[in-house]
Amino acid sequence: PYVAATIRKSIDAYRSIAGFDISHNPGLTATLYNVGNPEQRAYALKAENDRRRAAGEPEKLPEENYYGWLVNDKLDELKALF
Repeated sequence: PYVAATIRKSIDAYRSIAGFDISHNPGLTATLYNVGNPEQRAYALKAENDRRRAAGEPEKLPEENYYGWLVNDKLDELKALF
């Protein structure tokens, strides 16, 4: 239950704070589980994108770290385990 609740918290934070639906990207949710502080990170991404919009720059997307990239890269193998 702890892992699921932690991931749900990250998904909700990114949706409500930064305006991104990360629920279909296991690499992003794995990254946030790995590094923690999803609310702080969502607020930082929102602030960065507010700044970018004001400057006429393209929006920055959420990014995976190596752990998240690895989860996405091995997703088929991970799905086979469950």
